[in-house]
Amino acid sequence: MYYKNHNFSDSRKLFDEMPQRDTVSWNLMVSVCLKSKNIKDARIFFDQNPQQDDFSWSNIIKGYVQEGDDFESLSLFKQMLNRGQVPTQFSVSSVLCACASSSWLSYGKMLHTLIYRFGLGRNVYVGTSLVDMYCKCSQINYALRYFDRMQERNIVSWNAILSGLSQNSLGKDCFRIFAELLDSGFKPDHVSLSVVLSSVAAMGNLVQGKQIHGFTVKTIFRSNLFVETALIDVYAKCGNVNDAQRIFYSIIDHNNVTWNTMIIGYAQNGYGREAIRLFKEMLGSGRIPDAITFVGVLVACSHSGLVKEGRFYFESMKKVHGIEPDRTHYASMVDLLGRAGHLKEAEELIHSMPMKPDAAIWGALLGACRVYRNLELGKISASKVFELEPDNASAYILLCHIYTENGEWDEVAKLRMKMKNLKIKKDTGCSWIEIDNLVHTFVADDEFHPQINEIYLALKELIKQIEVAGYISRQSYHSEKLAVAFGLISTPSKMDIRIMKNLRVCGDCHETMKFISRISGRKIIIRDVCRFHHLRDGKCSCGDYW
Repeated sequence: MYYKNHNFSDSRKLFDEMPQRDTVSWNLMVSVCLKSKNIKDARIFFDQNPQQDDFSWSNIIKGYVQEGDDFESLSLFKQMLNRGQVPTQFSVSSVLCACASSSWLSYGKMLHTLIYRFGLGRNVYVGTSLVDMYCKCSQINYALRYFDRMQERNIVSWNAILSGLSQNSLGKDCFRIFAELLDSGFKPDHVSLSVVLSSVAAMGNLVQGKQIHGFTVKTIFRSNLFVETALIDVYAKCGNVNDAQRIFYSIIDHNNVTWNTMIIGYAQNGYGREAIRLFKEMLGSGRIPDAITFVGVLVACSHSGLVKEGRFYFESMKKVHGIEPDRTHYASMVDLLGRAGHLKEAEELIHSMPMKPDAAIWGALLGACRVYRNLELGKISASKVFELEPDNASAYILLCHIYTENGEWDEVAKLRMKMKNLKIKKDTGCSWIEIDNLVHTFVADDEFHPQINEIYLALKELIKQIEVAGYISRQSYHSEKLAVAFGLISTPSKMDIRIMKNLRVCGDCHETMKFISRISGRKIIIRDVCRFHHLRDGKCSCGDYW
């Protein structure tokens, strides 16, 4: 009774006064300690228990898993087997959870073979834990194979495979399994919906996002905070900020995650001042910002060139809100200062860091050096990246561009030879557009699309019109140009064109898209690896600052 009412001190006092104790009372004291986050005392009570049963072992193993001590939970499980204790579904599931969090695939596979000896081969809880373990060890084929063979499933099983597919960036498979879930007789819960929405957001698939949104409206989860937050994320990552904002303001009781998702959504779409306005609104509501909030605010400042504001909010993190900046915040500040041309200040900030800067931070400075053609600092930044990540292809490409733009042709040749020897290759740029539920992918100078001749004719005509309008576009057929040309000839005249690209859009393509938006009267939305570009009437939301 004391335990269930969280009165742990009286529970302990009563236990100490008991003249006789059985295994239930010992197990209760272990549970008391675990519930009060006291693993050391829990272990003492466990070791002193003279009658350790199935529950005793399962309880203490689970306790160490919850504490994040996966090694000790596995060690206890081995002791349990050595003492002849037959494990239950609870202890096996806990150890599989430890294997999942530590990516111990070999131990997980050993447990997989042992569960049949324990008579747990058909147990739904163990099966779900196995699926989760294989997913978190990036063994999706094993996870899918076992999931397909499970004779009994519950909604947690479905959620485990959905989460695994989503976390491994297999959005199409995640959506496919979600469709199977709908046909299975099970009803998805808020976790299922949140996971599949997260996967759709990562793909930037607005059509699928709207389909699931429509489905949620018909369920009891239409006002669930997790689902609503996931919907905000979907619309923001698909470049549909108005719908993201509409859902945000329809929520009655926000938490930090909803505030952060909307702030980051504004930031990613280049609406820096809107992100700061919402941050101030968050403070006014009495919410206490966290580290993720400031990631969104600093990214917003970086993408909008708000240097003064960025400096202010970075300083306020520790002084006003008591939040110690981490590497992500420093990377955002270096990016902000570098983009604005304050290279020296960015370098000084790196050297002032209380922790060792990572490759992302030096990479942000390297990217700025490329923009401003700073050869000396670029070489230093690249060398730091190579120390931390010797195979970082992006750093090699950026340094190569810096050498080229400074006329250092001998260095360019040496660097390319080094890349060849190390077998480092630049990622192939590609862009894709979805039309009528079919994704069309393009690469530079593409020749394989069924309508490629028609696409090139349309693009060449656009380039002629652009030249008349005053811009001489390079005679290059980059993937985003082909995707936009295809979108123009394949969609109604008033429909927005949405393009996804796996690399940063180049300057020529960006300028070309601005003119195409003006000539065609169409809004073009491009989501590249860095941010969104909303192009309309010859202007871009980034203000040519990206």
